[in-house]
Amino acid sequence: MINKIIKVLIVLGIVLIALSVRKKDFAQIPIVGQSTDEYSYSWVGLSLIKTGMPIGISGFEEYQNKYDRYINVDRYMQVLPSDPLTINYPWMDHPPLLGLITGGYAYLNGADVFEDTVSSIIRKPIIIISTISVLLVMVFCWINFGFLTAVLSGLIYGTAPLIVLSGRMIQAENAIIPCLLMVMIGLSLYFKKKRDYWLILAAIFAGLATLFKLTGVVCYLFVFLALLTKYKKINKDFWKDFSFFLAVSLPISFLFVIYGSVYGLGNFINILFSNTNRFYGIGSNLLLELIQGQRLTHHKFLPEVWIISGWLVSLAYLVKKPKKIKETLPILALLSYLIVYILFGSQPYGWYTFPFWPLLIIILSRFLSLGFTKSKNLVSVFLFSIMILGANIARLINVFEFQTYANFWRIGVSGILFILISLGILKLKSKILIKLLLLFLWAAAIYTNLKYLNNINIAFWWENLS
Repeated sequence: MINKIIKVLIVLGIVLIALSVRKKDFAQIPIVGQSTDEYSYSWVGLSLIKTGMPIGISGFEEYQNKYDRYINVDRYMQVLPSDPLTINYPWMDHPPLLGLITGGYAYLNGADVFEDTVSSIIRKPIIIISTISVLLVMVFCWINFGFLTAVLSGLIYGTAPLIVLSGRMIQAENAIIPCLLMVMIGLSLYFKKKRDYWLILAAIFAGLATLFKLTGVVCYLFVFLALLTKYKKINKDFWKDFSFFLAVSLPISFLFVIYGSVYGLGNFINILFSNTNRFYGIGSNLLLELIQGQRLTHHKFLPEVWIISGWLVSLAYLVKKPKKIKETLPILALLSYLIVYILFGSQPYGWYTFPFWPLLIIILSRFLSLGFTKSKNLVSVFLFSIMILGANIARLINVFEFQTYANFWRIGVSGILFILISLGILKLKSKILIKLLLLFLWAAAIYTNLKYLNNINIAFWWENLS
């Protein structure tokens, strides 16, 4: 009992760390106006609550009702001088649930007009949502892979700089992430316990995901593939579970159609299908771009070694083809969102890739923890750990400053690598010192995450983020 209490306290401690790093300078970084979507979502929610008419910003020409306005929220017009914003109504680009959350929060905090929806207010709900995602990543890992993987995934997903900064942005993908994780948790427990309420839980959150953005359909695709993997074929058991899942989830998703028809079904369908005509800006090199070019916004890159490592490990798992369903679930979720990303993708905005990141961290954490607990792929685990720590150190000090530590680094890394290779050839299990070394490397990597995050202020944003 005491052991469980301690573990729960550790998990809660990690959640508090994740919350604290997301709260620091959340209203300034990312710089306001990097995405006008943040304001548009909130304006849609605020206008719905106050007038019953969804009003927001859209790039679609299909809107008949539009007007130009200078809306100087957060001094946006001074920080990023631009032409007037084009306001459209009734706004139907996406489902309204995220806007109702952020706009509703602004309304409860006294917002009366669009200029009142400042980032210091409207970003608070999304910080809570992204922190919940950290907890859900740990819950999924704890259920399926054990406590060490849960802790490791929580520390990585909770502190990786790119993920932390992305978790402050009002983008629908940040709300889809906890929904997808809840679907994964519900399905995991359904496979373990065979209790219908876990499948109902998964279905509810699958439906909710589509009320944030249509790309929430990833949850449906994931459940279809997961059930297919579980039953190995489309049989009676498959149809029983999938039909039950759809019976619960589809009515929730259909609420968006009902909502849209209130403002004119023809207009709703016209705007909905205009999404298919978007410029396909992610291009043919999108797969390579996903691995090597992590974006926060459209123009701001923050390469994240944790995510790159996650992609590399995921590719290895695809070759290996995990046999257990629990090992397969995050891979299926990753592939499901890849399909959605390719199908729905338009401009290479950073937020479209956000849902990949928790899945990659889960897969990476599982791989690293197996090296510690079962000495599996120990040389690879050590090399990945060194690569991650080395990349983080390189972000903090330049190559000239590093010369002070160069001899220690090259002798230590090459010597330990030689020992690990020798242990592998002799088929000997790793010693306690090797496990302590891995713990040290991971702790140092998390520390350098926090150190780098502490350096990111407005000046750093403009000077160092490409």
